[in-house]
Amino acid sequence: MKKSLYIITSIIMLGLLSCKKDFLNRPPLGVQTEENFFKSPGAALKTVVKCYQVFNAAYGYEAPRAELGNMATDDSEKGGSDAGDRPFVTDLGYARALASNPSLEGFWSTCYLGIGNCNVGLDNFPLNKLLDENGYELTSQVRERYMGEMKFLRAYLYFELVRVFGGVPLLQKTPTVNDGKTLVRASATEVFEFIIKDLEDAALTLSAKKDMSSAELGRASKEAAWAMQARVFLYFGKDKVALLEKARDAAKKVIDQNVFSLAPEFQDLFLENGYKTKEPVFSIIKGDNPALNIYGAFTPTYSSPRGATGAYGFDQPTKNLVNEFEPGDPRLLFTVIEPGDVFPKASGQEVLDFSSYPSTGFHNRKSYLPPTRRGAGWGDDAWTFHPIRYADVLLMYAEALLQSGGSKLDVAENINLVRRRASSSRRTDIEAISRVRVIENIPLPDVKASDDLFKAIQHERRTEFAMEYQRLYDLQRWDSYIETMINYSSFPLSNGKGAGFKKGVNELFPIPQTEIDRSGGSTVQNTGY
Repeated sequence: MKKSLYIITSIIMLGLLSCKKDFLNRPPLGVQTEENFFKSPGAALKTVVKCYQVFNAAYGYEAPRAELGNMATDDSEKGGSDAGDRPFVTDLGYARALASNPSLEGFWSTCYLGIGNCNVGLDNFPLNKLLDENGYELTSQVRERYMGEMKFLRAYLYFELVRVFGGVPLLQKTPTVNDGKTLVRASATEVFEFIIKDLEDAALTLSAKKDMSSAELGRASKEAAWAMQARVFLYFGKDKVALLEKARDAAKKVIDQNVFSLAPEFQDLFLENGYKTKEPVFSIIKGDNPALNIYGAFTPTYSSPRGATGAYGFDQPTKNLVNEFEPGDPRLLFTVIEPGDVFPKASGQEVLDFSSYPSTGFHNRKSYLPPTRRGAGWGDDAWTFHPIRYADVLLMYAEALLQSGGSKLDVAENINLVRRRASSSRRTDIEAISRVRVIENIPLPDVKASDDLFKAIQHERRTEFAMEYQRLYDLQRWDSYIETMINYSSFPLSNGKGAGFKKGVNELFPIPQTEIDRSGGSTVQNTGY
């Protein structure tokens, strides 16, 4: 998707000016107002693009996504130059996060910035005659599609917030200045209902994947809305069979479209053209072309090794995670990199060395870019993240089917689709000169209907989506976050991480105190903070 579409200030050309009193009433020159902006050519698409751009925030979205999804769990340690490098990130996994935590502040404000951008569009689109870039009026179909995209993104961002903080203020339209002092937290259930309504509305007007061109990769589709419905219903379903059945049915809708499939090779998803495979259901695609004001992802620099690479060294996979992989599972090779791994440079080679800073011995292979793939500015790179891919849809369907009392044979088969793809994938790193780790040629056995299928799903999700920022939310959904972290604290290399977790408190994170202060106290804090 083009990232260079920004709101451009235009000059209002006035006609002949009267010498009477109306001379003093003329609109200011060179000022773009909300009213005249939405009457300008291309305003609608620019507004939609602005909603997607929330994912570009380095320390407001990209870093917190990794810090919460990975580093606050047993999958990953903070890393960085030393213990004093972003110590508040360590606090997330040690159950000592404060309401002043910068990662939580950035995540909250960035998600609400994106929600606000969506609200501006949704408030104004119905009130204006919207024009395309050539000045022709948008068709009702295109207008509704754009509104569907904004509702999808608004729902996506509210889901990000409710999983981290619980109930949050529910802004359904652009607030006034005075509204700031009356913001109260909706319940998690109310936020859930709003999210589902947005996703249902979005699914009605978004384009189906089969009707979208290659130039539209990265834009939300009808199937992406259904997949998000499955994820939301599953998260809030727990023991509610009716919601679990809705999760099952929403995932099955995606499957039945027959437009997605598992990429034949697991690691292809994370290579340069991974977003062009048939597996991504919704992707955040980052280009890198500074000449066109297109800037890429910060994540590879944030989480790649320090030293010769010039990166920051955060988000280090744990030995506990590595131990989860079965012998012969090729996914491990493309989940972690290790000291001694060698990758090509334009001239020579890059040998990974983690000896200059504290390290678990691992870094995230899925976000590591060899030198030949790094952008002109290391820190703005062409890198794609897939928040929803078809493997996730299959495993969500299997989980919802199992939890709602469905066929265990069908559950096992959907798990095995993901396992068989993994087992048949190459056991070498196509981008590397050499890798220290050798993956044995041992096929992964099929899961049987007589196995503990819930345990099989938990294992498969951890290995399939390792270091893809899902671990926290899976543990929350399974009501096992506290127990898992306490158990992890006794692991030999954990350094006590997780020991301080308490039930009834650490399932959620503290509301930023700055937001409570801005509301004049009408937004209240979570229990225990």
